[in-house]
Amino acid sequence: MTTQKDFSCIGGLDKHINIVKEMVLFPLMYGWVYSKFHLRPPRGLLFYGPPGTGKTLVASALAVECSNSERKVSFISRKGSDCLSKYVGESEHKLQKIFTMAQQNKPCIIFFDEVDGLAPVRTSRQDFVHASVVSTLLALMDGLDNNSEIIVIGATNRLDAIDPALRRPGRFDRELYFPLPCYTARKDILSVHVKNWKQKPAVKFIAYLASKTVGYGGSDLQALCAEAVMCCVRRHYPQIYTSKAKHQINERALKVEKQDFMKAQQSIVPASHRVSIIPIKCLSPKVYPLLQDTLFTILSVIQGICPAGMLTSENP
Repeated sequence: MTTQKDFSCIGGLDKHINIVKEMVLFPLMYGWVYSKFHLRPPRGLLFYGPPGTGKTLVASALAVECSNSERKVSFISRKGSDCLSKYVGESEHKLQKIFTMAQQNKPCIIFFDEVDGLAPVRTSRQDFVHASVVSTLLALMDGLDNNSEIIVIGATNRLDAIDPALRRPGRFDRELYFPLPCYTARKDILSVHVKNWKQKPAVKFIAYLASKTVGYGGSDLQALCAEAVMCCVRRHYPQIYTSKAKHQINERALKVEKQDFMKAQQSIVPASHRVSIIPIKCLSPKVYPLLQDTLFTILSVIQGICPAGMLTSENP
């Protein structure tokens, strides 16, 4: 995994980072503490939550922290689908090879992104290959002893799709939920993304923007900042889109303003909204009068169950 972002480049996930340090880095760097008190160090940690909330980002930063620590910790990253093969027995061999590599380079962290594709729930209708892969992964994780100095981390958007046998203590000891960021977390994330800009937005505007981005994940906020920059470029230099020649762009003239962020927000659809918004057609002028009374009755019932204040309020 090639990245230069460490934990200091992540905003809004301070509690998650502290838990990762305690569950992953601490046992690998200070294993003698567990030996002294006869404790079993954790073997696995499972990240889960909506898309774009920082699961893979935290794992990427963990890889950088491992390389920068006093005691070097190896980091092996694989997508869940990378371990699957169309040949019988090849998927199990790939898994065995990963754990063998970890044994040879311990202390080591193994990270499986989209682990639900590697270890889905076993059912009677499932083919033999997937069931065999899940059984192999369970056996390999059970084979890690207290002194193996190997920790397995998994990440998934679908916790219910993972085989329940993986979620018991001794395999994935801890499950860490990554929610959509609250107001304070969104403000921290936006501050991280604009901290290297020469002309940063005002602190008050960052707070205002955070209040207007309810439902945005970390990746959505990053995309919003990138789109705002492009809106600023289009506003100052529209000719670069119609000319084939390369134009000189004055860096000092590029100041991302409120109008750029507002325009960018119109084109960014948060990942959490894409699965819930269903485009529908408005009622035609001829049909609307016929259904008007029914619609008002339905709306009054809905507002009685979910008042407008409940729908718009948010716990910071």
